Amino acid sequence: MTMINTSPHGYQLREVAPNFTANSSTAVGQYLQEHIGRQLQEHFVVLSLNVALEVISLDTIAIGQITGVNVMPREVFQIALLNNAASIIITHNHPSGHVLPSQTDNKFTQRLKKLSDMMHLPLRDHFIVSGKCYYSYAENEQL
Repeated sequence: MTMINTSPHGYQLREVAPNFTANSSTAVGQYLQEHIGRQLQEHFVVLSLNVALEVISLDTIAIGQITGVNVMPREVFQIALLNNAASIIITHNHPSGHVLPSQTDNKFTQRLKKLSDMMHLPLRDHFIVSGKCYYSYAENEQL
């Protein structure tokens, strides 16, 4: 079920209780490929997980252009805390179809990882997806 919520800062796309467990990178990657992989602009999404790795909520917190999306760490953690998440997975798509992370992707991921460690809110993975494939930071030992 997808809902559009209004807030003082704009609109937020939210898929509540998508009935999905994030217990393997392959399952998450395939799910995200279907969910945002074919979007024409970059979408940045936060998956809030409970202690059993069940997805509590899937929130699109930013939609950018074809070459990028701007996200602040505050937005990521605000959603996770409001959802009472035990851990999170972040993801964004690359409309170009190329899923290898850019230097900007790497820097942002490392920044979020440091902050998540300080907050005791584990960042489990960061996925970059297209319609045909995905890249997982955890699978590639970059988290």
